[in-house]
Amino acid sequence: MIINVTSPGLLTTVQDLGRPAWRSNGVPLSGAADVLSHRIANALVSNDDHAATLEVAGGGWKARVEQGGWAAHFGAGGSLWVDGLEAKSGRTLFLPTGATLHVRGTAVGNFSYFATAGGWVVPELLGSRSTCLAAGFGGLDGRPLQTGDTLRSNRNDAADRDQFGQSRWYTALPPRGGKNIIRMLPGPEQGWWSAEQQQFFFETAFQITPQRDRMGVRLLPDSRCDLRLGRGVASAMLSTAVAPGTIQVPPDGCPIVLLADAQTTGGYPRIGQVAAPDIPVLAQVPTGQSIYFQQISEEEAEQRLREQERWVQKLRLGMRLGQGR
Repeated sequence: MIINVTSPGLLTTVQDLGRPAWRSNGVPLSGAADVLSHRIANALVSNDDHAATLEVAGGGWKARVEQGGWAAHFGAGGSLWVDGLEAKSGRTLFLPTGATLHVRGTAVGNFSYFATAGGWVVPELLGSRSTCLAAGFGGLDGRPLQTGDTLRSNRNDAADRDQFGQSRWYTALPPRGGKNIIRMLPGPEQGWWSAEQQQFFFETAFQITPQRDRMGVRLLPDSRCDLRLGRGVASAMLSTAVAPGTIQVPPDGCPIVLLADAQTTGGYPRIGQVAAPDIPVLAQVPTGQSIYFQQISEEEAEQRLREQERWVQKLRLGMRLGQGR
């Protein structure tokens, strides 16, 4: 499959699972902000999890298919339209030569993923094809996609089709209770806050602010900048390890949750760490909406992660049994 970008949209980058092995060298993880949606899009075209997808943030991305092939689109932040008609999410698609593609943004998410059979071909750097915008490397020349960029898949399976097609079989995200609840583990410095401050933290609705990007998102307590979390707590410390999902509290008391392109060290105290299965959930919460944090045990976090993995493996089994096309 070959596509030519006719509009890059707000922010479209090449992403995979990132560079976890290089974090000890100061290299950000990068990779998909919503790892689960990235994996689902890949599963729908029988790719492994590491295949590169296009992460579309905010919609507006458009392209023309120069050579047809199999593809899939998944993620709460966008809907795919083919030749002016909406393609149903969660299905395996055949996109013929000449088709026009448009990912439109939605009000219920921030990111969506466009996968093709074999993955998108860009150079591999430090074991990954993901774009690290903070450092300007990886992906396609270390930058977002631009008008005129041409991308091709790693596999040619166009066959003899010349019409759009989509599978009758489809998938959706696994059910999840409490969509505005973000589960977390206690951070190393959580004890720096008094019992009253910790109670405030867990009882407060935190609003997602416009101060957000792939590095992190700033939260606003109770729709105002409340200093209660900053009072009486050391606002700085020796720089120490942070990761996607780390919840830092700067001096103004407004927490920052780190995301995929987060730095590897930071100097603000860490009140918590978002559980791995909930990092994609947080990444998709639209600006202006509110979330609550819920503390869970390591055992419960591991159980949630195992449940998610079992669900993904069932999806892959279904694809292997030939239900996807």
